[in-house]
Amino acid sequence: MLRLILSLMLCWLPLVAMENIKRYEVFVKEYEQNGVLWLISRRFELSDVTFYLTTNTQTLQTKVLALDATKLLPLDDRFERSLFAKRLKEATALHVNGGATHALTQNPNAIYLSMDLCPSSKKGYESDFIAHLTKQNGKIPIAIALSSAWKEHHEKEFKELVNNLLLQITWVNHSHTHFYDPKLPIRDNFMLHVNTDVKSEILGVEKTLLEEGITPSVFFRFPGLIADEKLMRELREIYFLIPLGANAWIAKNEPIKTGSIILIHGNKNEPQGIEILEKKLPEVVKTYQFHPLQEAFIP
Repeated sequence: MLRLILSLMLCWLPLVAMENIKRYEVFVKEYEQNGVLWLISRRFELSDVTFYLTTNTQTLQTKVLALDATKLLPLDDRFERSLFAKRLKEATALHVNGGATHALTQNPNAIYLSMDLCPSSKKGYESDFIAHLTKQNGKIPIAIALSSAWKEHHEKEFKELVNNLLLQITWVNHSHTHFYDPKLPIRDNFMLHVNTDVKSEILGVEKTLLEEGITPSVFFRFPGLIADEKLMRELREIYFLIPLGANAWIAKNEPIKTGSIILIHGNKNEPQGIEILEKKLPEVVKTYQFHPLQEAFIP
């Protein structure tokens, strides 16, 4: 049995293509290994083996691991003192702007590019922009905020992004259905809608990614960057996800500054943002460098 578990720890990614994940659920514990404290936030079954979605509380990197359940402990003061707990508390403190809008650490000339993939009836994605970006700048770290509803109708495009070796992707949870009704006021829209199933919206994307062999990050972006105090509290106390806002929504002509979290849409629903950023790129890359999203939150 031990040999089987060790084997599955190494090859669980290919296995997901053969069968679906079962009993995916919130499961909160902590686990220490070699002096490193890990947060356990989810549990699921695959090939009759239990796996856990874990987060390194110092680097914010996530991993899927098969662990000895007897070594998983309730959260204690060690977790409360961790960098992850601190960043989680800071990012969920205010619901305005949907979470952290800029880097919480000082990293001179660093900027952080994020691209939302909200549901869209348009075919394709902003592939020309991606090609231009990488041709001019080489491998680019980018946070892609994915809704399952976009992936469902853009499987080919999703695969192209996953297999693009010039993209260093951090996969951000952008909700399962990304509900939006243009007839409703903002206060009743997106995830503030009365019928929102928060659990399904959050866990649905994670399960979608895991079944593609992709480990979800610890970041969540609210649709429309719209949230309230209750949603932020749930994100902090139940789901342990850092909400990601933006202070450089390019289509709104918000300026790029050191530490900016940049927001563009890759689903072809906001072409003006793509056009503006393409024009700005030559000057932007003279002054700033694109960094992986995690670096906005760690020293």
